[in-house]
Amino acid sequence: MKIAITGASGHIGSVLCRELIQEGYEVVALVRNSNLSLEGLPIQFCNGNVLDKNSLKCLMEGCDAIFHVAGVIGLGYRFHQRVYDINVTGTQNVLQVAKELGIQKVVHFSSIHVFKQFPYNIPLDETRKYIEEKAIFYDKTKRDGHELAIQASKDGQDVVIVCPTGVIGPFDFQPSKLGKATIDIYRGKFPAMIKGGFDFVDVRDVARGAIQAMKYGKSGEAYILGGRFYPLKEFAELVYKVKGKTKRFIELPVAFAIIGLPFIQLYALLTRTKPIYDKVYLDILVDGNQHISTEKAEKELGYTKTSMEQTLTDTFEWFKSRGMI
Repeated sequence: MKIAITGASGHIGSVLCRELIQEGYEVVALVRNSNLSLEGLPIQFCNGNVLDKNSLKCLMEGCDAIFHVAGVIGLGYRFHQRVYDINVTGTQNVLQVAKELGIQKVVHFSSIHVFKQFPYNIPLDETRKYIEEKAIFYDKTKRDGHELAIQASKDGQDVVIVCPTGVIGPFDFQPSKLGKATIDIYRGKFPAMIKGGFDFVDVRDVARGAIQAMKYGKSGEAYILGGRFYPLKEFAELVYKVKGKTKRFIELPVAFAIIGLPFIQLYALLTRTKPIYDKVYLDILVDGNQHISTEKAEKELGYTKTSMEQTLTDTFEWFKSRGMI
């Protein structure tokens, strides 16, 4: 069986490639240029991007299924053309070309953030309403792409949607935002943690869950692929435990972080580095639902979760092998 993948060089995409190869699938990856994360893998490469339909046709020709993983993250509230183009127009192109070529199955990667996180005191599952227009722009583009996938299924395509939470794990070459934050915690760059947290999930669980969605997912259905919610304080202390040390972090209120924003921005400007956090990051931090449910994926797909302690152990071993910590 021949499988096409967009966004193959990203964290999720590169792990998905590895999992598919391990299961014996033939993989074709859409790439813009050579990428370290896919080096040495038995993959057929197709140069291009999701805005170029000809390169998408090159990618999908002769394939049985496609995983649409490609996306651009932009944390802000204002319209961002590239984020819109890749996340919305790119999704539209993938679905259209897949239909034209008669691709049997499309697995579309959405996000947990297409769903309203509030109310926080009840489980968030696939029946939760979508976010509204006042949301972060990236989230809105993922919502729009999600809705395009739903509509494509209504129009007769076999399209399944997966919604990962906060992805972490090995093979994080760039590294990702969460990967870099985890490295910074490991290195002791944070003396305290802000109140709030994320639902963290092992990237390998997400990749395997997506493959299960290809095999067993029902067309038009979305499946949340999550792990467990960790307050940042608890997560940081787990990082130190895996590191072989013990540390108790002070938990600061978000108001403290908001007061410190001008100083964080000034320091970043003077040192020509990226701020360790910004207002949008804080908004995401306090808006996380602590009761995200993966029950549907577990029942219908056979989805399973790796313990975060094991995930961090494997991640740090991989980072060490790359000289990143």
